Amino acid sequence: MSKSHFQSNSVELKIPAILPETTQNAAAAKPRILMVGMHLTKTRGGITTLISEILKLPLKNHFEFIYVESQAEDFGRFRKAFLALTAIFSFLWKCLFARPKLVYVHLGSNASLYREAVFIFLAKLLRKRVIGHFHAGDVENYYPFQSKIGQKLIRSGLNLCDGLIAVSNESARQLREITPNAKISIIPNAIDVTDFDFKTEKKSENFVRLLFVGAIGKLKGERDLIKALTILRDKNLNLKVSFLGYGAESLKSYCDELKITDFIEFLGAVSLKERLGFFEKADIFVLPTYAEAMPMSVIEAMAAGLPVISTNVGGIPELVEDGENGFLFECGDVSVLAEKILLLAEDKNLRQKFGKKAREKARKEFDFNQYTEKLRDFLSEKI
Repeated sequence: MSKSHFQSNSVELKIPAILPETTQNAAAAKPRILMVGMHLTKTRGGITTLISEILKLPLKNHFEFIYVESQAEDFGRFRKAFLALTAIFSFLWKCLFARPKLVYVHLGSNASLYREAVFIFLAKLLRKRVIGHFHAGDVENYYPFQSKIGQKLIRSGLNLCDGLIAVSNESARQLREITPNAKISIIPNAIDVTDFDFKTEKKSENFVRLLFVGAIGKLKGERDLIKALTILRDKNLNLKVSFLGYGAESLKSYCDELKITDFIEFLGAVSLKERLGFFEKADIFVLPTYAEAMPMSVIEAMAAGLPVISTNVGGIPELVEDGENGFLFECGDVSVLAEKILLLAEDKNLRQKFGKKAREKARKEFDFNQYTEKLRDFLSEKI
């Protein structure tokens, strides 16, 4: 989809939002779906990438999507509030005049969960069928600390949905703890694995490249990785470490204090196209995260044929099989993290063995072609 399709607070595909349902043309023959989610160019992360792919072919051969952007990470407080308010008016207008067959709401946690619940309530008031796509990986860390009113609001919003999509078995389990009677379907995240079909052999280098991808300060465990690197500093390893993600530059002063900056690069946020080059050059992928549902970065690393070292949280154990295609460890256990990095850094054959199995699993279970078939069937059933 070209950037020209996107507007400041909504994206419409192919036809005007107010086109009557009775208009006789090829586009109108497709079931119309009104989707609500984050800003596609002003919000970072795997969820945005996934939504952008959903809005492209081949799903838009089967459905006509109308997209309303309701949140944006890169906006200030005033612009965020203005976007949320205009999104509500845009949503109501489209519900009334575009007459969608289905409302499809992408759900996160924290403020996002409250905000998107408003769209669910409004859709049900207008007698629309609604599905929620739950992406958050930290609901157990978040929900218990909400007020009783807040918890009731969250439960009510989720229970009003005619169906919920969970991205992992663990995510579905957490949702059932909140809404035991919810209709939950599990559709794991996926990527276009062909993007990671690197055509050239990896160049032989006299150092091992570690890759971290994630927004800094979002419970990704970047400081645990840095602490592990200080343990490995005296092991005579030739390491190069790349930190990719929004805010990565902020880690430099911390690494300076620990005297490990000389083998680390801080690359900040980069597009998927730019990231491909780093996945291609890397030898090991590390994500010491504290909360995840089904991280896209881990799937990308597996598709790139990288062994993964990550934590035993959320849906990650459904991706990484400990001792088979990578290593898992408990959150915050820096000594074990350092031990696993050392083991893979010193054993090229083990890296290649794990990487091969990781790539095979990504292609077999997490390719976007399979994903679109599952999502298409789910949407067709709910319309």
